Amino acid sequence: MKLAGTDPLVTTFWRLALSTLLLLPLQMWRRGNTLAGNRPVPKCNTVTETGPPEPFCSRRGVVVSPSVTLLQQLRLSPVTMLAGAFLAVHFALWVTSLSMTSVLSSLVFVTMSPLFVAVLDLVLFRERTSPLLWVAVGVVTAGGVFIGFRSGTGANLGNLLALGGALAASLYLIVGRRASREMDPISYNVGVFGWAAVLTGVVCVVAGKPLLPLSGTSFLWLAVTAILGQTVGHGLINASLAWFQPQFVALMLLWEPILGSLLAFLVLGDRPGPAELAGGAIILAGLALGIISSRRSGAAGPAGAEGQPV
Repeated sequence: MKLAGTDPLVTTFWRLALSTLLLLPLQMWRRGNTLAGNRPVPKCNTVTETGPPEPFCSRRGVVVSPSVTLLQQLRLSPVTMLAGAFLAVHFALWVTSLSMTSVLSSLVFVTMSPLFVAVLDLVLFRERTSPLLWVAVGVVTAGGVFIGFRSGTGANLGNLLALGGALAASLYLIVGRRASREMDPISYNVGVFGWAAVLTGVVCVVAGKPLLPLSGTSFLWLAVTAILGQTVGHGLINASLAWFQPQFVALMLLWEPILGSLLAFLVLGDRPGPAELAGGAIILAGLALGIISSRRSGAAGPAGAEGQPV
């Protein structure tokens, strides 16, 4: 995203929009196969004198009821729209922070979401949380704070923006867990990414940030982050919410500052200092605790209402 060289809001829009365009054909193909396999194919575009018109059909025989709205076809339920709004806020704050602080500090603060997720889950939903998982959250949080305060960047505003992005990401994970258990991952991702792109695009227009033109180099790097970071990365994160606690998913996201700082060193020449290396070791220890606690709770805990581990 830094190599794209575009405005942070423009970067956010294209990352989300390109990812949506990549997933939309697959989502529509799967939806068409599901409808064709589960419903009989009636006569198309026929109207009887005594009854309502028959559902319309596509050339492939897929039934599309006139009463199905565009929002329903795109899986834009209120839950997915809320998750998309949180995702848009997350990216807008985080990508902006990348232009104001170092890559490592930005990634560390934006991945402070485990603490927010654990607290919000307890307050909002009274979710049972493993004591060992709380210890893991404390360890990884301490590692993030250590890196942030010892990095010497002094970019407090950028760090605060990244921290705000972490709070938005936490709400995104909590809302997404509910929705991902009721929808297939592809449909959920299309709805969330698409709605977040729409909201970000509106903000760009209002703020006077032109979405076009883009240079070939900028579009290339935006396409890379849309494919790898959004479609693959966030797509798998959303799918994992159907099986794992959001605290554990957030803990796994703490690989991001470690791998991100490595990429920043290889591509941008950012060399991590002793404080960053020590903080990374602390975060790895917290990740190990999180994995252990998740296995214990999954093995010993009762199943929830949807049949998933609590």
